[in-house]
Amino acid sequence: MKKKLSNDEFIDVSSCFVKEGEQGPFASLLTDITFKKAFSPDSKKSRRNLINMLNDLLGPQLSHPIIDVKSRNVEQNLSGSRATRTAVFDLNCVDCRGHFIEIEVQLRHMTNFVKRMGYYASQMVAIQGAPGKDWNYDVKPTYVFAICNEKVFKDARVVHRATVLDIKTHQQFMDCYNFTSVELSKVNGKLPRNACESDKWIFLFRYLNRLNRLPSIFSDEKFGHLTECSQVAKLTKREFEEYLRMLNAEFDHNAMWPGIARKFAKEIADIAANAAEKARIAAEKKAEKASLAKIRKMAAAMLVKGFSSADVASISGLSEDEIESL
Repeated sequence: MKKKLSNDEFIDVSSCFVKEGEQGPFASLLTDITFKKAFSPDSKKSRRNLINMLNDLLGPQLSHPIIDVKSRNVEQNLSGSRATRTAVFDLNCVDCRGHFIEIEVQLRHMTNFVKRMGYYASQMVAIQGAPGKDWNYDVKPTYVFAICNEKVFKDARVVHRATVLDIKTHQQFMDCYNFTSVELSKVNGKLPRNACESDKWIFLFRYLNRLNRLPSIFSDEKFGHLTECSQVAKLTKREFEEYLRMLNAEFDHNAMWPGIARKFAKEIADIAANAAEKARIAAEKKAEKASLAKIRKMAAAMLVKGFSSADVASISGLSEDEIESL
């Protein structure tokens, strides 16, 4: 069990936060527009941020450090996120070794969170297939890195990593599927003095727009470079308006949903129960209809074979009127 840190083992970062109601100089990284400005593979400056971030957060799963990345054209929208950019958005890229990487940011409650990650990885594996006999199934590793704003796992860990393991030896069985998830709701605003690089990135994902400056522990050049790309002042008027729209839309949803869920818990449960009952009745009617169709078909075949109407009625259970209508 991980030892709980005492207060003196944390850095005091309280003075780095803006006061209530004030706007800091940095934009939140958790909107589509600002995330892409900070981490797009298509710009030299933001590509540098992306490489730094991926190496620090995916490091334990990488066989080699990522040296370069480029955008990956995605013909099919794997996550369906294009229609709801304030709730979920993604970034797809491939590194210089041909490894596929999908970064998924999910800000609202999403059902089957872990299974979604598996689905995205499966899509990245499947698209590597090539027609013809020459393809030898040499599938490159895929990495799904998901950031979510709610609690998914019951433990206290912020980061969960997974791959495909041999059940007996616990050794990696294949390197095709690699997953990293970050639950921002478990980040408590504290930074341990011995914070690792991934801790720092996660802190910034959670709190960057609420800081007036970076705490001294963020002395590495890469974090200064990130904040240069994340300044509100560098957004155009149109980008700033879009940023505020996304930020407010997400704030409204997150503020309202818990209250709605509590207030209408009974109504929601009743609706679910009614829907389940309707589905059960519909299934029973469908089964009865299918069974009757089989009986009528059998009865018709018996009549063709020369059975009397009385015998057919006795065997099938149909009325004589029903038999006459066949």
